[in-house]
Amino acid sequence: MIFLGPVFCLQRMPAPFFGFDMRPVDDIRISLTIVSLMWAIHIINMSLSVDLRIYGIHPRKLDSLWGILFMPFLHGNFTHLIANTSTLFILLTMSLFYSRRQTIKAVLMICLMGGGFVWLLGTKNSVHIGASGLIFGLIGFLMFLGMFRREWKTLFFSLAVCFFYGGALFSLLVYIPGISWAGHFFGFLSGVMAAWWMRSGKK
Repeated sequence: MIFLGPVFCLQRMPAPFFGFDMRPVDDIRISLTIVSLMWAIHIINMSLSVDLRIYGIHPRKLDSLWGILFMPFLHGNFTHLIANTSTLFILLTMSLFYSRRQTIKAVLMICLMGGGFVWLLGTKNSVHIGASGLIFGLIGFLMFLGMFRREWKTLFFSLAVCFFYGGALFSLLVYIPGISWAGHFFGFLSGVMAAWWMRSGKK
């Protein structure tokens, strides 16, 4: 489980405000909608005779390519779901608050590129599910965007993410059975690559 930082208390403000996308209430709604969808899928899965978790990523199996899209929405149990969605809600809201346009592009890159790497290089005969790859991707994106861009507002987000979530990166140094190390690593790598691609602020 990743340590949770504080939830920032934000009020609706007219855009723009010091260069930020200032509709934080809407950003919270977007994040809440995505998290609620993950919860709905998990609850529905519990009532079905077919286990939807089989539609995660099966490395190098062609019929599992769709798992790249499904992986973030599938979770092993409620503990897994709670740990991921609580952290994802905070990181996604922070990223949307910074820039919705760039967050959408970063999320797509993290899911498609990170999931693609897992499918291509993941451990054989394994199934990869969960939003942790997206979480590590957002950590990488927000942490390195400020380093690459060197603007005060991006540095602020980078320092905040580094302070509250930098410790999660130590988990990349060890392999724990039952946890998708490939999902974490390639998600983080994809997030860093997304930050590099959008370093100019024009993407």
